[in-house]
Amino acid sequence: MSLLIVAVLSTVGFLYATLPSYYQSYREDQFHSTIESIEQDSKQLSSENLLPLLDQLTVKGIRFSLWTEDDQLLYAPGFGRGPVRRTVNNSPEGMIQASIPLHLTDQTVTLDVDQMIQPINEVKAVILKLAPYIVFPLLLLAGLAAYLYSRTISRPLLSINQATEELANLNFSVRTYHTSTDELGDLSRNINQLATKLEVTMDSLHASNEQLRLEAEKDRQRDTERRQLFLAISHELKTPVTIVKGQIEGMLLNLGVYRDRDHYLERAGQVIENMERLIAELLEVARVEQMELQLEETNLLTLIKQQLHQFDQLIHDSNLHVTLPDEERTVKTDRHLLERALHNLLMNAISYTSPGGMIQIEIMDTQDDVTLTITNAPTIHDSSDTAAWFHPLARAEQSRNRIHGGSGLGLYLVHQITERLDLDAMLTGNVDQVQFTARFKSLS
Repeated sequence: MSLLIVAVLSTVGFLYATLPSYYQSYREDQFHSTIESIEQDSKQLSSENLLPLLDQLTVKGIRFSLWTEDDQLLYAPGFGRGPVRRTVNNSPEGMIQASIPLHLTDQTVTLDVDQMIQPINEVKAVILKLAPYIVFPLLLLAGLAAYLYSRTISRPLLSINQATEELANLNFSVRTYHTSTDELGDLSRNINQLATKLEVTMDSLHASNEQLRLEAEKDRQRDTERRQLFLAISHELKTPVTIVKGQIEGMLLNLGVYRDRDHYLERAGQVIENMERLIAELLEVARVEQMELQLEETNLLTLIKQQLHQFDQLIHDSNLHVTLPDEERTVKTDRHLLERALHNLLMNAISYTSPGGMIQIEIMDTQDDVTLTITNAPTIHDSSDTAAWFHPLARAEQSRNRIHGGSGLGLYLVHQITERLDLDAMLTGNVDQVQFTARFKSLS
C-alpha cells in the first residue's frame, strides 16, 4: 500500500514538473507543423484559392494576416483595426509568432501568423487545483489494488484450506490448482496426491462392498429358490405317494377294480420309478451347488458332438435336421458340469421340436467372449413364455402328464450349472421357436 501511495504522489509530482514545458513544446510543434503544411500547399495555389486554406487557421485559434511584397495588407480576417507587423523577436510572452513567404502561382506574399498559448505558470496552477481530484481516486485505486493483491496471495491458502475440509468430509474428488514452485505449490501437490490415493482406495472399497452385496443378494436368491424347490418337491411327491397309498389300500382290502392286483402293482411301480427319477435329479441339483469346480480348457464343438451322438436314434426317429458350426472353439470351464448342462439342453430341444424340425447350433467368437447359441424350431407347444423355465419344476406343457415331458428340473439344473460356471445364460422363445444363449469368457 505504501509503495502504491509513493507511486501515485511521484506521478503527480512528475506531471507538475514536466507537463508545462511539454505542453509548450507540443503547442509550438503543432503550430509550426500547421504553418509548414500551408507553405507546402500554397505553391500550387493562386491568391483566390489561398484564402479558403488560410481560413482553417482561424478554426485552430491562429491569427494571420497576408501582406504583399511592398508591405501592403492583402487580407486580415478578425482584426478590428489595421494590423501592425511585428517581428518574431518582438512577440509578447505566451505568444507564438512566425512570418513566412508564400510563393503563389500569381504572386509572392508574406504570411504573418501568431497564437496565444496558456502561460506556463497557469498550467502549473491548474495542475495544483486538479491534484486532489487526481490523487484521491488514484489512492483509492491503489488501496483496491493492494486489497486484491493480498487476496491473490491468500487465495492458495484458502483453496488448500477448503480442500482439506472437503477431504475431512470424505469428498476425495476435490483438487487444488496452485501450481507454483514454492512451499504452497508443494503442499497443494501433496494434497492432490493424497486425495487421489484416498479416492482410489474408497472406490476399491465401494467395489468390494458392491461385490459383497451382490454375493449376499445371490445367496438370498438361492435360499429363496431352495425354499421354493422344497415346497414344490413336497407337493410333487405328495400326489404320487397318495396315489400309491390309495392303490395299495384298495388291493389290501380287495375293493372293486383293485382286485386286479397285477395291473395296479405295475402302475404303482411306474409311479415309484418317476419318484425315484425325481429324487435322483434333486440329488444332482444338490451336488451341483456343493461341487468344487475343476476348470480346464475344453473344445466346445467336440463336447457338443459327443452329446449329440447319444441322441442319434431320437434325432433319426423324429427326422430332425441338426446344423453344427465349422470352426472349433476352446473355452476354460468345468467339463463335467458343462456336459450335464449340454445334455439337458439338447434333450429338451429334441423332445420339444416337432418331427421334421431343425436344431441349429452356432458358436461365435468375439474379442471378449465366445457365444454358444442353440435354436430349435418349430416347437411342439407355444414357447412364448420361457421366463419361468429356469425355475424348479417349470415345464413348457402345463399339465402334469409325464408323457409330454420330464420332471421340470432339467432346465433348472442348466440354470444352476450356468450360475456355477459364471456364464451369462438366457432362454428366449416365441410361438414356434426356442433359443438358448450362453457367453463364455474368451481365453485371450
